[in-house]
Amino acid sequence: MTAISSMQKQESLALATSLIHRSRSLDDLQKTFLSVAPKFVDADVYGMYLFDDELNTETTFSYQANPKFLNEYESFRSNDPLLKYLLKKKKFTHSLGIFNRQDWFRQPLHEFLANWGLDYSIEAPLIIDGHVKGTLNIARGGCEYFEQDSLTLARFLCNEINFAYKSISELEELKRELSLNNTSSDLTACLSTRAMEVLELAISGLTNQIISRRLGISENTVRHYLKQIYKILGVHNRAQLVQRVHLERMGQKEPN
Repeated sequence: MTAISSMQKQESLALATSLIHRSRSLDDLQKTFLSVAPKFVDADVYGMYLFDDELNTETTFSYQANPKFLNEYESFRSNDPLLKYLLKKKKFTHSLGIFNRQDWFRQPLHEFLANWGLDYSIEAPLIIDGHVKGTLNIARGGCEYFEQDSLTLARFLCNEINFAYKSISELEELKRELSLNNTSSDLTACLSTRAMEVLELAISGLTNQIISRRLGISENTVRHYLKQIYKILGVHNRAQLVQRVHLERMGQKEPN
């Protein structure tokens, strides 16, 4: 029975790995991470953070996380010892990986987590060219720590997510370069489905807050997509964006 269970777990992990590497956009990847991680790592909250060049949170994707918890963490993040360790070492870490249990319970991070019914945390980096571009976060409550099997699987899945993240980022950068060098093509063709949804709502005059509610994403995420759209289309504000898209679509309607 144990052998069958082990074989089933290996097959399930192989399928999860395949799903991760079939992701074709950051939207796909975050959805895959948030659907796969709970199946292998016993925890209560799962999240993915993407940073800008100054390591400020640009985008947040989460599963089972209270939005108030996410907002409060942003004001606390600079004091997160696990994040500081991760940024320095650029590797997977967890609560009792760098603290003994007594020292961990004295950490302000533990006190913060405990206020939300959580006790322990796992953090892993998303790295491109030696620079941390985001983190994968997993947290759980209760007196029991992560089982060794969960830590091993979490490390494996986080590494695979990072590999896929690098591939997707490189592909998106290539698409941006190609779009900027080919002004006769439809520049919006290189935007992801979610980015196109944000674009359409933005040019219709909706605010970031309303777009956030319509699409079920954070305002930070809306701003991230707009920043990406501005860069691809070579504009700097909403007015220029509306004009750029209008001109492009008018040009596509003209006969050859």
